Amino acid sequence: MALQLTSLPTVEQYDVNRAIIQPIFMGQDYMQYMEVLPNIKGTTVIDKFNQLGKITKAFTNDVFSGESVGDKGATITITPSRVEAEIQFRANELFNKMKGQLMRGGHDFDNIDGTVVKNILLDLIGQGVKADFNRQLWLSDIAEADADYGIYDGIFQVAREAGATALTREYSGLTTQADDAALVAGNGVKILQGLYDSASAELLEAGNHVFFVSGDIADDYMASTLEASAYSAAGYGALVNGVPNLTYRGIPLVVRRDWDTSIASDASEINGCTSANETHRALLTTQDAFVVGTDFDENSVEQWYSMDNKAYRFRVSYMVGCALKDAALAVYYTPNAIGV
Repeated sequence: MALQLTSLPTVEQYDVNRAIIQPIFMGQDYMQYMEVLPNIKGTTVIDKFNQLGKITKAFTNDVFSGESVGDKGATITITPSRVEAEIQFRANELFNKMKGQLMRGGHDFDNIDGTVVKNILLDLIGQGVKADFNRQLWLSDIAEADADYGIYDGIFQVAREAGATALTREYSGLTTQADDAALVAGNGVKILQGLYDSASAELLEAGNHVFFVSGDIADDYMASTLEASAYSAAGYGALVNGVPNLTYRGIPLVVRRDWDTSIASDASEINGCTSANETHRALLTTQDAFVVGTDFDENSVEQWYSMDNKAYRFRVSYMVGCALKDAALAVYYTPNAIGV
């Protein structure tokens, strides 16, 4: 007997926006520093215009004398990959646990539409997709032979391939940081200083800077530098939701504790680290230097009931990729050099 599918009503756009799209693209502190390009279906080339200069001159009554600007400068290429998340929930288990909701209003066994059950499932799926999106966007490398991290080139790998300045544990400004070792106390602020001192003139001039740092770097910066000295007040910015915003030289720190968790559990699959202890990494850049391209929209989520498998099935499928506009606009630290 062939596989029989009973279609459920289309997942409402509102539900997809609430449970998946908004939490990923609008509900995360780091996304405000990325330029997100929607409707990216395949390899896309973006023109990058050179900055204009020395075009203002003394007023003249003569005819137009402006110079021709024909050179658009370099181009940026985003090569997205198709990714998908598939998950199923056994109908009988759901029915037994949530019988009241499923039976409310005379719902059929194969129809969870209009019940709180579907919202719960979408929330669970949204949390999982968001966690994967964050992990892969930052740490993936398409050259890795790994199902979780070899899907497309993430931000650190993109920065390496673009030629951005890189620091490692061998950076001379650090207290000796042994291989396969956790962050040495006091090296948190030294990594931040190293990134700042290594930044290009273009990056420093750009403004709207941001540090992305792992949790261990942020914690060490607070404990070994801010809380251990009179420097404390200078390391905090304005209150954010009642909590002092962590800064270095006035630049906000966006703390990515998910890096620590991912590296600690998956170190062997992540480029730039060789052990679970090497969770410390950081990036200094400017707003919109990195571009994230995707076609994620309300139609990216499918939902149906499989009669043969007696399961509610969901599929989330979309394209995603990223690029760095200019190698001069980023400098990063990883314990070991990121390989090709």
